[in-house]
Amino acid sequence: MKNVYVRGVFYGEAVKEKFEKPYKDIIFEAFVSALNDGGLSPDDIDGIVFTPPSLGGLYPSFMHAHHMGHYLGKNLKVQIMVENGGSTSALAIRYAMLEIMSGRCNAVAVIGIDERSDRPIESMDFNHFIYNVTLAQINLYGPFDSLYGIGAPIPYYAMAGQRYMYEKGVKREDLNYVAVRLREHASANPKALIKELIAPEEVSNSKEICPPLYLHDCSIFASGSACVILTSEDFEKSLNSKKRKIRVRGYGEYHTPTSFFPNQPEYIPYYSVALRRAAKEAFETAKIKPSDIDVIEIYGVFSTTELTILEDLGIFEEGKAVFKFKEGDVGPDSKLFVDPSGGRIAFGHPAGATPLIEFGEVVMQLRGECGQRQKKGRCDIGLAQAEHGMLNGAVVFILEGE
Repeated sequence: MKNVYVRGVFYGEAVKEKFEKPYKDIIFEAFVSALNDGGLSPDDIDGIVFTPPSLGGLYPSFMHAHHMGHYLGKNLKVQIMVENGGSTSALAIRYAMLEIMSGRCNAVAVIGIDERSDRPIESMDFNHFIYNVTLAQINLYGPFDSLYGIGAPIPYYAMAGQRYMYEKGVKREDLNYVAVRLREHASANPKALIKELIAPEEVSNSKEICPPLYLHDCSIFASGSACVILTSEDFEKSLNSKKRKIRVRGYGEYHTPTSFFPNQPEYIPYYSVALRRAAKEAFETAKIKPSDIDVIEIYGVFSTTELTILEDLGIFEEGKAVFKFKEGDVGPDSKLFVDPSGGRIAFGHPAGATPLIEFGEVVMQLRGECGQRQKKGRCDIGLAQAEHGMLNGAVVFILEGE
């Protein structure tokens, strides 16, 4: 199979509100920014993979890729939209990789966006509420749990977090340090949503959301955009660029036949079969060990999942990740820099673009382009991870600077 390289990356600022511009303009700006980052022309691109304009259903996504292709004015070999929950833009990257690995394309852009609605439920008419809200929730959370008013995945993650903390002996006062460290990382990222530093006790003194999770333990849905441009090895060789070449060295993916909360008797709430298998595949294809990773961006949407993901990846020993955060051994001066962007908890969580943002941050770290938040010392191998459901499916990328 042919090698795949990362030529251009861009991610925009995370914002709580709707975009100030039409979403098509946001997509256009992300595309142009990634082209400029890679030193490319629009004529170099022979494929574009899109995500829906909003995973929350703010805009219709029917024929979205076709309309955006028309808007961008490009003749393309590949023009498609990919959707699969939180892993949407990660799988969009994979689709682009396969087009390059097959030899069909030399340069494929992946453009992700997510715009959040500021429309209150009480302002919706009845038909819109039934078809765009109620049925969407039933489809997402299943016919049983949705009847109890599940409107967000927080209770599932909270129950899993409770079990994890009980089984592994993680104390609440130690868990506070996850949000503290991610805020520290975000404070050096001008595009992050939450840059204010906090003391450990402020986390468990914030609003209780669902035990053991407090407000500062939770990611915040945001609007955001990102673009990644992948290229073939032959195309890379034809370029006269001073930027460090970044290669996709390993990949893993796995999905279990479940929705948000699996119903198998053997299910362990904090143990992700999908992530462990995806990680195993990624490390095997890359021919490296978890200890070889220098920088990592993960899909940790809550403090507890930040820990379980790192442990399921094999990065830290089970039950020990919390102490890495408490000791501050996850920052730019550490052997492994965890979530330099600020992570989902502090950067913000535009779900449709989140994996692309992670991917872009890792690429910029490997290039040494991150300024105040740049990892110190060796930074040659990075990892980006995404999920869908409550870790019911997982995608893992391993990237290497050449």
